[in-house]
Amino acid sequence: MVDVPARRRDAAATRGRLLKAAREMFLAQGYGAVGLREVAAKAGVDVTLVRRYFGSKQGLFDEATNVSENADEIRNAADDAVAQQMIARVLAASRDVDAPLFALLRSSGEPTVVARLNSQLEQGLTRNLAKRITVDSPRIRADMVTALLLGIGVQRVLLKKKPLASANDDDIATVFFEAFEAITKLPQS
Repeated sequence: MVDVPARRRDAAATRGRLLKAAREMFLAQGYGAVGLREVAAKAGVDVTLVRRYFGSKQGLFDEATNVSENADEIRNAADDAVAQQMIARVLAASRDVDAPLFALLRSSGEPTVVARLNSQLEQGLTRNLAKRITVDSPRIRADMVTALLLGIGVQRVLLKKKPLASANDDDIATVFFEAFEAITKLPQS
């Protein structure tokens, strides 16, 4: 009989595989169509580990689709750099097809997902941006910038709409900066 060395347990790696599998599946199918057994199978682990690390499908979804990562960079950016921070994030997500935001958008038929997305956008982006805007209707202006950013991401990644999907990042950023300045009256770098 040959001794087979036991596979070393690595909780962080297992958790990471589960999150990656969940992001891919939630993006492709939406929250309602994804089961925990399928996520576990895709990650190559037992389904009990999903519950151990995340508690529930909702817990896994919440963590896999957290869009507030790096929000502090935007909140703490100087007024003349905030537009650069925002568009850089959207353009980077366009190269990352398992981006949490797009998985959230794919699942936006779920009322809890809509509430969570609105909350994350409000806390991570629009509230801070509205405080910087000194012209009339700052809340509407901040929401318009958010809508523009979401639209760019959706058209590039989910819809793959030409010419935006294949446009050069610098060209998109240049046009975004013009729109950002017109909407907010804030300078951009």
